Amino acid sequence: MPIDAAEQLDYLARIVDTTAPRTRITRLPRHALAAMACALVAGPASVHAGSVVVTIIDGRKAHADIALPAPGGGSYTAEFEIEFDNPQNLTVACLGLDADVLDATEIADVESRMPDVGNQVIDGAFPVRVTVEPPVGCGLQFDDEVHVEYHTIDLVYAPFSPYRLMKAPLGLGFHDVTGAVVSGSVRARGSGGSFSEFVIAKTLVQDYAGDADAGYDALEARIDDPAIGLSAQLTLQADLDVSRAAFDAANYAQAIARLDDLDLHCAALGGPALPNTWRSARDLVNAEGELVTLSGNIKFALGRLDGVP
Repeated sequence: MPIDAAEQLDYLARIVDTTAPRTRITRLPRHALAAMACALVAGPASVHAGSVVVTIIDGRKAHADIALPAPGGGSYTAEFEIEFDNPQNLTVACLGLDADVLDATEIADVESRMPDVGNQVIDGAFPVRVTVEPPVGCGLQFDDEVHVEYHTIDLVYAPFSPYRLMKAPLGLGFHDVTGAVVSGSVRARGSGGSFSEFVIAKTLVQDYAGDADAGYDALEARIDDPAIGLSAQLTLQADLDVSRAAFDAANYAQAIARLDDLDLHCAALGGPALPNTWRSARDLVNAEGELVTLSGNIKFALGRLDGVP
């Protein structure tokens, strides 16, 4: 019996490999699904389609292979990986990971939400956004911070790279969550206590001291959260104060070491004194994950100031 177009699109959107030992699903852009549906009706044809293939590894890591068609021909390719601490219900469906190519209007929107508008832009060589938006009722949950790596060969790495890993709540302002940028060609690493949108942005004029100073302000404001217990606040504030004093004295290695202490204290305090759980119901604030993310981004700026490329 003939299959109508809607049924074909639904079928193609659910291509699942059930023979592999890992959970795998391929998500295709709707325009690509439509083209493939037409091909099913018209007969064999050459279809240039994009895909986002998500694999769950060992129950604690999600890996996405991304290949999306570029407007002028060819494709944008990337790998996106998230590593979790103590995840529950980590499945492809519960993760809700997808990617899209930004058009001119979307690029303008994303750039308007950057922390340093006008100085942080989307490189035309890689205008790809990854969105991680777990369904509310799926039960995904994790502790502490997630570790994120966004890797593409479409951007060229150079020492003291201007590229940054940016993260934003869906439709809201982006924040720099970069912990490292290494070769491969560009491999941007960071962390987070929540989701949703991720992009690699290019910083036109780099100001590491200004970034570190702003990062300390953001970290101090986060520590003041009344959801964090008083003893935990005092401990973390002491770590921050010592680190900032070292930064002010241009002792960047010492400033990093004291932030390492803060990270260790965050790990030890995680729980009732320092909320450290995120879940898809969005009813908890993962303060521990956000603090460690802020700390990691400050350490990135301090490392640059100390000559680390």
